Parts: sequence; C-alpha cells; structure tokens
Amino acid sequence: MKHKIDTTSKYMALLVLILFIVNTMLGILLTYQSASTMKSQINDRMLDITNTAASMLDGDTLRDLTPNDKGDPGYEAIIRTLREFSQNIELEYIYCIKDEGNKQFTFGIDPTALDPAEFGTPVEFTDALYSASKGMPAVDDSPYTDAWGEFYSAYSPVFDSMGRVAGIVAVDFSKSWYDEKISPMIWTTIISVVSSLLVAMAIVITLTSRNRQRIRMVNSQLNELADNFDKLMREVENMSGVNISGENMHHSAVQSEGDDDIESIRMKILSLHDELYFQIASVKEQAYLDGMTGVRNKASYLNTEKHINDMIKEGNASFAVIVFDMNGLKSINDDFGHEYGDMAIIDATNVLSKVYDKGSIFRIGGDEFIVILNTVSEAEVQNSISRLDYCIAADNVNEKPYKKPLSMSMGYAIYDHDKDKEYREVFHRADQQMYEDKASYYEKHGDRRRR
Repeated sequence: MKHKIDTTSKYMALLVLILFIVNTMLGILLTYQSASTMKSQINDRMLDITNTAASMLDGDTLRDLTPNDKGDPGYEAIIRTLREFSQNIELEYIYCIKDEGNKQFTFGIDPTALDPAEFGTPVEFTDALYSASKGMPAVDDSPYTDAWGEFYSAYSPVFDSMGRVAGIVAVDFSKSWYDEKISPMIWTTIISVVSSLLVAMAIVITLTSRNRQRIRMVNSQLNELADNFDKLMREVENMSGVNISGENMHHSAVQSEGDDDIESIRMKILSLHDELYFQIASVKEQAYLDGMTGVRNKASYLNTEKHINDMIKEGNASFAVIVFDMNGLKSINDDFGHEYGDMAIIDATNVLSKVYDKGSIFRIGGDEFIVILNTVSEAEVQNSISRLDYCIAADNVNEKPYKKPLSMSMGYAIYDHDKDKEYREVFHRADQQMYEDKASYYEKHGDRRRR
C-alpha cells in the first residue's frame, strides 16, 4: 500500500507541474493573441475612418492650399467636409497634413473648434505618417506626445487626379481611449487564466492532504478546469468578435476505479494540452481573417509581403499582384447607408472568390482588395481578369438592394527578378495601373466622387 501511495504522490507532483506549465502558456499566449486581435480590429476601424475621410477630399485642391487661401471656395469646402465628418462620427481631432519633404510634415487645414493647429506648424514624425506620405494608409504602432496630448493616430493619403499623394488626412485617438478598448480583454483573459490556475492548485492541495481514494475527485475537478477553459475561449470570442471554437473541443468525464483513475488524469491532461495548441492555432488563424468578408485581412497581407520579400532575397520569388478598388461605394453609402455599402463589399468579395482562391485575396481597406498569385504568366493574369469581368457581368444581372451595378477598377503587375528589388515595387506598378483605370472609369461615367 505504501508503494502505491508514493506512486500517487509522484503523479500528483507531475500534475502540478503540467497544470502550471499549461496555465502559464495559456495565459501568455492567449493574452498576446487576444490583445493582438483586438488591436488589429481597432486599427482597421481607425483606417476605415481616415480612408473614408480622405476619399471625400479633392486632392487637386488640397495639394495647392496655403494659409492665404482661407475663405476661398476650395479651402472652405475641405474644412466644411472635415467638420461634418468629425461631427457625424464624434471625432475629437481630424485634420490635414502637408508633406514638406525630407521627412518633414506640417499641419494643413485643422477644423478643430478649440485650439486648432496653425497652418504650417510642425507635426510629430511617426513611421505610420511616413508610410501614408508614400501612399499606404497606416496606424501608429506606439503612442506619441505633442502639445495636445498623447495619441495614436491613423493616416490616409489623399491622391490628386494624377494619382500622386496631395496631402494626408489624420485622425487622433487618445492613448487612454485606445488602452480602454484593449484593457478589458487583457484583464478578462488574465483573470480567467489565474482563476483556472487557482482551481488547479486547490485540486492539488486537496488531493495531497487526503488519502489515495480521494484521487477520484481529480476527474470532476479537471472537468471543471476544462469548463473554465471553454468559458475563457467563449469570452475571447465575445470580446474579439471572432470564432475560435472548434468542433473537436469537448470534455467528457471518465469514470474509473482504483489505479485506472491515474490513467484517466493523464489522458485528460493530454487532452487539455492538445486543445490548448488547437485553440492557439485557431486564434492565430482568425487574427488573419477579415471579420466581414472572410478573406485575408491587412495583418495577413503585411505578413505575406514580408514572406515575399524574404523569397526575393533568396532568389525564389515568382508572383503577380492585382489591385482592386470598388467604384461607386461612396455613393452607395451616401444614398442608402453603410449597411448597404457593406453588402456591396461582400458582393465584391464573393465575385472575387469565384475567380481567385480565398487564401490569395486580401482586404486591406474599406473597399480595397489585393490578390497575390503564384504565377509569372501575363496570359494567366489577363485570363483571370477576363473571367472576373464575366463574373461581375453575370452578377449584375441580378438586381442589387443598393440599386447600383457592381464595378471595380483594377491594375496588375508581374514580378521581374531583373529590376524588382522588393515587393513594394511590384505593388506600386499595379496600384498605379489601378488608379489609371479608376480615373478612366470616372471620366467615362462623369462622377468625380472618387469612390
């Protein structure tokens, strides 16, 4: 009997170690993944706001504005647009920025009613601001401090009729607001994990203070721990808005007698171990999906861009980039509301998915999509675009709730290993071609609202 009790003690010690490792890993990884998921969603929302605001401004007018233009129709039209946008979305700060060159930026039009920035006042430089000056909308990864407070900012370029960056629209979000959005999820995750760990510790203390027959209590307590695991995952689901539960996630009580109890404990620990890694993989996968359309999101796009650049350095790259931008989305939003605009975006995604694999489609903005193909054949790319035109035409046979035909401007470029040193060079050619296509579309349709 004594030998059996010693063996049980060894199993209990092993159980303590495994439970501690599992809960520690769960706490660290889920806290990081949950915070990353929420941050990505907040950043996407911030960019949606700046992209929409930027699309409402006339780049040709914005490019040439000076302080002396105050009162002119173009100046007043821009400041009126920014004020209306700010009031409708209840923004504290929205303003325009001018690129002075050499990474120097100054305030342009600032419609803030109280304490607006003077035209020409220097703006704090950030990597995200510099990215926007190069044509790519971005959000600050870390907060900065200026005379008005501590902020995260989102920046979107405003393009003129030639497709050049004429200015930048910036929206400030206070650090305290940003932290308030992320903190509840982090604390919920930490509290849930700590609670699970405390439950596990209570189990060990109870079992080691009683005789061997009480080992049977471990089965029910481990099931309680598994339930806490389920609740934690559902809590993360509710707060992040993504589905991370799987059909394989389940727990069942194992009834056993005598020494079989020890084996059942071992099997449950292995089950929790497997489910932990399954859930981590699910969280990581969902973090790279766009919640509304189901295609890849901007975070996934940036990760893919890095992977392609690594392949270029290794000399193994072979790809084509196709850039798509919906036409007329702003008029749908204006005439019917953003709910119908979302319907149009989903319709565009569904049509793209008929031609391209969902894993190659990335939604990087409100109505902006990028498709990356593993091909170097121009004929294949053009053939895919022809098939897409056919699918769009077929889809437009059906009447839309938003009463407008689906239309997308597009441009493509194929990687040339002799002249392309990085992915961005290929993207810029495709993006320029898309803007030329969009300009042609709006010239043909007589609509200069740019969206």
